[in-house]
Amino acid sequence: MSKLITGNETNIVYFSEWIKDFRCYGAITKILDKYQVKHEILSFTKDYWARDYMPIQTSESTFIQYCYNPDYLQAKTSYITDPTACCKHLNIDTIKTDIVIDGGNIIKCKDAIIMTDKVLCENPTYSKSELINQLEVLFQAELILIPWDRNEPYGHADGMVRIIKDKKILLNNYMDFDKGLRKNLVKVLSPHFEIIELHYNVSKLSELSWSYINFLQVGNLILLPAMGIDEDGQALCLFKEIFNTNIEQIDVSEIVPKGGALNCISWNIKQLLN
Repeated sequence: MSKLITGNETNIVYFSEWIKDFRCYGAITKILDKYQVKHEILSFTKDYWARDYMPIQTSESTFIQYCYNPDYLQAKTSYITDPTACCKHLNIDTIKTDIVIDGGNIIKCKDAIIMTDKVLCENPTYSKSELINQLEVLFQAELILIPWDRNEPYGHADGMVRIIKDKKILLNNYMDFDKGLRKNLVKVLSPHFEIIELHYNVSKLSELSWSYINFLQVGNLILLPAMGIDEDGQALCLFKEIFNTNIEQIDVSEIVPKGGALNCISWNIKQLLN
C-alpha cells in the first residue's frame, strides 16, 4: 500500500474560473496570499465544483482520472467537465479508469481511501467485490466504504468525514441531527480510526451546520466555512482545538445553499515548485 498525499502536504490550490462569480473568491485569495499559498485558475471548466471532476493525486507524479458522469447532472450535461483539457493545460499526465467517481467522494487518509457506498450504485457493471478490488488496486490503498447520507443527493464523503492526521479522523455533527446514521458510521470507522466528532451547542441547529467539515486544507492553512449563524464561533473554537495549524474563517453563505463549501470549490495538490 502506498502513502497517499493528504491536504497538509499540498502546496498549491486551483479554482474553476466560474468561482470568480462569487463574492467570497476575493476573500479566499486574500487569505491565501497572506499565508503565501500559491493559487491559480483552471481553464476549460464547466462548473465551479472543481473537486468533483479533477483527478485524484496519489503521489507527486500520479493522478487518477476517473469517469465523471454523475447521475445528478444527467439532465444538465452541459455542466459536466471533462478534465482532460485542464490536465493537458497543466502538463499533468493521468492514469485513466472507466469507474464512475466524484472527487468529493474521495477522502484520502495515509493508507486508506474513504468513500460512501453510492459508488456501488454508480458502477452497476461491476460486482461489489470487483469494484472494491479495482479501486484498491487503482489507489494502492485500502478502501473503507461508509453508508451514504441519503439526505445528501450527491453521495459525497467530504461532507461527512475528513482526515485529521494518520489514524485520526473528524466526523461531522451527526450526533446533533441523525443519531442512527452516526451509529452506523462509527461502527464502520472505529476499527480503523480514532474518531473526533463535531457538535454544536445551540438552541436551534441550523441546516447549514454540516458545512464546516467541508473546509479546505492546503499546507499549514485551513480555510473554514462561516455562514453567519450561531454555530460559526463554536466551529472555529472546535477546529482550533482539533487541528494544530493556522485556521481562517471565510463567509461562504452564498455557496453553501448550492450544496457545497470550500473543499468542493477547490482542487489542491502537491506540486514540485521551482
